[in-house]
Amino acid sequence: FNSSASYRVRIALALKGLHYQTVGVNIRIGQQNELAYRRMNPVGLVPTLLTDDGESLSQSLAITDWLDRHFPQSPLLPAADPARSRVLEIVYVIACDIHPVNNLRVLR
Repeated sequence: FNSSASYRVRIALALKGLHYQTVGVNIRIGQQNELAYRRMNPVGLVPTLLTDDGESLSQSLAITDWLDRHFPQSPLLPAADPARSRVLEIVYVIACDIHPVNNLRVLR
């Protein structure tokens, strides 16, 4: 629950004005490794999004992309370049360069 990736998804949900239910997973004590969670997300990472059709998605960027495609109102990404490419550049810097060194798995 206290993960920057989970925060990204909650921010995206809020920006889109979507109603959702949060179920906390305490990664500090390893709840993401429990069998019940692993059934939803075999990789055992947070966040996980369970859709209304029962689909399970993980990885914050995949989840936010899914949200943008399924709920196109209030898009998270600009529609056209150069703005779209600039936003994606920032997204990838955070996800690929900054996030890994702040990740609990890496810090341990």
